[in-house]
Amino acid sequence: MKTVEEQGEVTSGELAMMAGVKMPTAVEVVKKLEEMELVYRKPWGPIKLTEKGIRVAERIVFRHRIIETYLSKFLELDNENACCQASLMEEIDDTVVYAMCSKLGHPCECVHGRRIPHFSHEGGRV
Repeated sequence: MKTVEEQGEVTSGELAMMAGVKMPTAVEVVKKLEEMELVYRKPWGPIKLTEKGIRVAERIVFRHRIIETYLSKFLELDNENACCQASLMEEIDDTVVYAMCSKLGHPCECVHGRRIPHFSHEGGRV
């Protein structure tokens, strides 16, 4: 099964299934994301990220993949545990994530072999 990152779009049903929630919950979340201008969709069509949504998503992906790679490499957690722990560390400060990235040598891929998008300390893409 392809990830949303690979597909570029997702249906409400797929989103609900991936998140482990019921369809009405997924639809409500999509409505909120539309209000924030992070996603768009045509009626009954697939959900796609806007340019703003792509920037936000890539920043989240960067943070998660750097943290999980750091936990795996330096704390020797297995890849799945590192991924789970990274999900719990969402509030960690950007300066810490950038330090982890630097310590790792600015890797291009996470422990699962997925691309890591990179950002400068000022917030722009590198």
